[in-house]
Amino acid sequence: MTVPSAILSAVANEAGGCVVLVVGAGASFEAPTNLPLSRACAAEAFRQLVANGVLSGDSCTNPGDLTCVADAVVEATGNQRALVECLPIASFRSAEPNEGYLMAACLLRERAIGSVMTLNFDLGMSAALVQLGARDDVGVVSGPDEHHRLGLVNLIYLHRNVNSPPDAWILRSSALNDDWHDRWEEVIATRVMAAPVTVFAGLGSAAAVLSETISRIRKAIPDGTQAFQVDPGKREDSEFFADLELPDEAYLEMGWCFFARQLGARLLEEHRHELGVACRTLISESDWQDADPSGLCERLSNLGLIGLGELRARWMLDPSPYAPRHIVDVALVADLLLAVGLVENAAGVQAIFDTDGIVELRRGNEIVASIAVASGRGTKRWAAMEAEFGRHVHRRRRRIESVRTGLVSAVEGPKPVSVAPPISIVLDKQATNMALASEPANVAPPTSIVDGETPLRLVSVEELRAAPCLAQEIAA
Repeated sequence: MTVPSAILSAVANEAGGCVVLVVGAGASFEAPTNLPLSRACAAEAFRQLVANGVLSGDSCTNPGDLTCVADAVVEATGNQRALVECLPIASFRSAEPNEGYLMAACLLRERAIGSVMTLNFDLGMSAALVQLGARDDVGVVSGPDEHHRLGLVNLIYLHRNVNSPPDAWILRSSALNDDWHDRWEEVIATRVMAAPVTVFAGLGSAAAVLSETISRIRKAIPDGTQAFQVDPGKREDSEFFADLELPDEAYLEMGWCFFARQLGARLLEEHRHELGVACRTLISESDWQDADPSGLCERLSNLGLIGLGELRARWMLDPSPYAPRHIVDVALVADLLLAVGLVENAAGVQAIFDTDGIVELRRGNEIVASIAVASGRGTKRWAAMEAEFGRHVHRRRRRIESVRTGLVSAVEGPKPVSVAPPISIVLDKQATNMALASEPANVAPPTSIVDGETPLRLVSVEELRAAPCLAQEIAA
């Protein structure tokens, strides 16, 4: 099954925020998050509660229903703390994000989706935001006490999360079926799901606040909103889909991660197209003779949506692990990409891109050189650029020794005259004597006085375009 065009066009809409994702336990079930579904959690919690003497074996008519277990515990003890303590709290706190969560976090940072609203208690989605460097650009709201944290794009824990007090967790039947009326849950669900497209993913059980709210919204705006459900199971087995009262074609029989991957691929196509337009505009306006940049753009987009954002961050010397498209001038990326293409053509090599920003230059199966690439973004001067370049190269996976050249663009001011660095004070005595000898051919390249590494040779894009023969030296 393919993702409907209504969803794909909405996630690629330039206005942004036209899609909302509402996720349940099925999203956290997929690897590597690997958290048990609600049924398994309920059954295991009930077993422990009986063994601990909190409940009797016949105190719950359906031990596989977390709500039924919660009601029994509250009746026996007056609160639900005993149940919460029997749930996999440690796993909820340390949940590792799966591909679907990482892509959802990426789409939030790109403002392609307006909100992710989760009914889960685990922090897998929060971990994904941290991994992609989200800070103030995504609001995280864990309940009514944090309503003031709502931002332009948001992650909302509708039923609270593992860090909430045990009695605040939405578990009991009264809380799920009735108590949400005229309370924060209804207000926030109405606000979030009034988006043009709402997608429910990984939700199998009924949730009255969701089904009733989306029904009311669709009746109020019949031509302005659409809703879909994503689940790998059969449509007829979904209690939640039956409550939604949507047409059969609104049920998408696919997994959470597969679905999220399709959304990412759609937005990636827009980024690839935009980069190609920027490259062709630079070539035309500058009257360059560069080859068609389509192949370069395609190879760069092969990194995927997240990988492309990671490369953007490295090329822009951004301290975050991921740089959303809207914070980077695409012309800066295009300028660097075309310069790499110039090196390819002039030196007869092929550039291999990586998410750490390093570009390998290959001739056949041989790696002839590795270059670091960065932009001063029109504000950094050469002294600051050299310092920052060194710091960011050290943050990458490959050591600086394997990278001899830095290709830079958009640096403010003229490039200073190169001054030979002093001889390393950390080299051994024999190497020092060699450096002082009168036979320079036997001397290793000058190294840093701090750590003995060969400093990067920075070559500006302007120098390369003025003297394409530099490409031969870069690829030597």
